[in-house]
Amino acid sequence: MRKLLLLASLIACGGQSADTKPKQASNTEATDTTGDSTDADAGAATADPNAPKKDPCSVFEGDLGTVLMQAACEVPNPKPEEKAVEMKGKLAVTLQPSAQFISPGSSDDLVLTLTNKSNAPLPLFFTLDPTPRFPTETYDKKDRRVDMPSAKQPALPSGMPPREATSHETARIVLVPNGTVKLTVPWSAVKMRWAPEKLRGTPPEEGYPRVPAGNLPRGTYTIRVAMPMTLVFEGMDREVSAPKTQVVVK
Repeated sequence: MRKLLLLASLIACGGQSADTKPKQASNTEATDTTGDSTDADAGAATADPNAPKKDPCSVFEGDLGTVLMQAACEVPNPKPEEKAVEMKGKLAVTLQPSAQFISPGSSDDLVLTLTNKSNAPLPLFFTLDPTPRFPTETYDKKDRRVDMPSAKQPALPSGMPPREATSHETARIVLVPNGTVKLTVPWSAVKMRWAPEKLRGTPPEEGYPRVPAGNLPRGTYTIRVAMPMTLVFEGMDREVSAPKTQVVVK
């Protein structure tokens, strides 16, 4: 279930997303089929068969994770010759912490927001493997990555395949003019260590497993959320696909 996998991967990566599709919920309660059948039949008969169907992937306001999990939004993977799109003046991307100050070892929710600032529908493409992943990256004042283990990553056991996704899918959503999608990404003010004991219980596409190993020292940190967005033209600072914010640990 992709929704569960997305939540689990976000938590597993410390704020670092099988392939099941949303299913229509079934109603197991007994219902009276004798009272309203006439009205239901009349409604079905008067429905306009030529009325346009609502596109579940065309969004004015919604949760980004929920939209990306819909099977209807899956499209063929981009071809190598497809060009990236300049998003300047079109897409506004922001990242805001729920709390500006947190204690060492505590957690905060980062709110990721994407807004279409243009006057035309804006298609956006995201990589799935098989779910969309939104890992966090934490940097100190000297721009050093501090959420990765200080030790070298352990070697994999003999015969174990690489810890990476073996295949990818692509989801396409369309933000209507002034449309907005949001996603809440958890982040914790902790250090990490490699966790070889979890190798056989973690999906390979999540990389080598890590677990918390102590609190981050007090200070100001820059946190990025690396979106699995593709076909986007941007600079070295990844201002579109990896928005950043600051949190003070005190």
